[in-house]
Amino acid sequence: MLLKAVLLLVGWTCMVSPYPSMLDEAASDDSWPDLEESSPKYKAQTPVSPTPHTPCPPLKLPQFQQISSSDVHKLIFKPARNLRPVPALMKSILLPSPTPATAAPLPSKPRRIELLCHIDRIYVRVQKSLFTNPDAGKYLKVGTCTVNKDSPKYYYFLYPINSCTVQHHENENHVLYSNVLSYEPLTDEPVIRELPFSVPLECRYNKHFRSYNIGYHPQVEAGTVFLSLQGGVSLTPVDENWEPLASWQTYMIGQPMYFEAMTPHGHAGMRLYLSKCYITASQNPDTTPKYTVMDNYGCMVDSKNTPQSKFYPSEDKATLRFSVGALMFKDMVSDPSEKKEMFIHCEMYLGPEMPTSSTKSCSYVADAQGWSELYGNDLVCACCDTSCPAPDPSVSMETISSSAWEVKHDQPTH
Repeated sequence: MLLKAVLLLVGWTCMVSPYPSMLDEAASDDSWPDLEESSPKYKAQTPVSPTPHTPCPPLKLPQFQQISSSDVHKLIFKPARNLRPVPALMKSILLPSPTPATAAPLPSKPRRIELLCHIDRIYVRVQKSLFTNPDAGKYLKVGTCTVNKDSPKYYYFLYPINSCTVQHHENENHVLYSNVLSYEPLTDEPVIRELPFSVPLECRYNKHFRSYNIGYHPQVEAGTVFLSLQGGVSLTPVDENWEPLASWQTYMIGQPMYFEAMTPHGHAGMRLYLSKCYITASQNPDTTPKYTVMDNYGCMVDSKNTPQSKFYPSEDKATLRFSVGALMFKDMVSDPSEKKEMFIHCEMYLGPEMPTSSTKSCSYVADAQGWSELYGNDLVCACCDTSCPAPDPSVSMETISSSAWEVKHDQPTH
């Protein structure tokens, strides 16, 4: 089995819109497209033929042009004595060639992370579905700034462009403001279910323009630039349909990973139980660190930490199916270049088909705020929050260990 945590972080550059008056209203999921389309619309006047009573029609000039520093020619506009022909370069500047019309881009689906730059502030929007931790917003920052707005779907950062310890720098053609979006979840547990990450952000403002309208403020190119975060982990020999897992299949960290425990042969009137299960970074089940998934004679204790850890019914009760939320030990993140492996170890035994407080398969259901037994009376799970009685000494238990799965952490690429 292979546990692969892939983190592809793509830094981006975003151009800005010059209309900060749109930003007085707080952004929302519905208003976000309006922020992207905040530039005003202009209608070109249809020129009329000149007559003795009408002036010449206005020239069809662009409202502005973005140019590079090499196209700045101040000296040709310097006053000079006497008359002289208008230089060809000046003509090309004063009467620019028409810019071919471009088709409007097709609307795209919202991405997981979006950056929108305006002249005086930035908007960063992060989808909540990116995280399994419902409190992820507490650990999300842009520079030193925290989330200051959220909705059912998104976390928002709405801040002035020069705040949040932003870095300001310039080159010949642009003024740039750069910062970093970072996610550093904290936990007291020895394992993590989400990887920390950081993503460089940059707003780029063009320094040079030619404006052809009096009183017109050039529109710095605006738009939303997207970051895709991609990745995956694999920890289980079966997929969500309980079919053998192909070598190329992966799961993202924090997603459920599926296991199927089976006895060699069917046993009429008997049922397979797991007394306890735990994960280690060594084939030796007695090593540390150790993370307990199941304990107390059949209580899925990890289901109180994540709803992705639970039992599933099967047609044959001599087969026990369960899932565990994918996880990694903390020290596996610090040195991703070193090869690391993980193992799961479980105590397995056969017991009566009807569950008891000593032989059961219980998962915690957060919505109901209580424990639920896989096939029988939920009352047998009442002891899961305290101490459950041990099975009869005559019950034969056998410790089984999984084969190793390798943990891989791909480095960020830009």
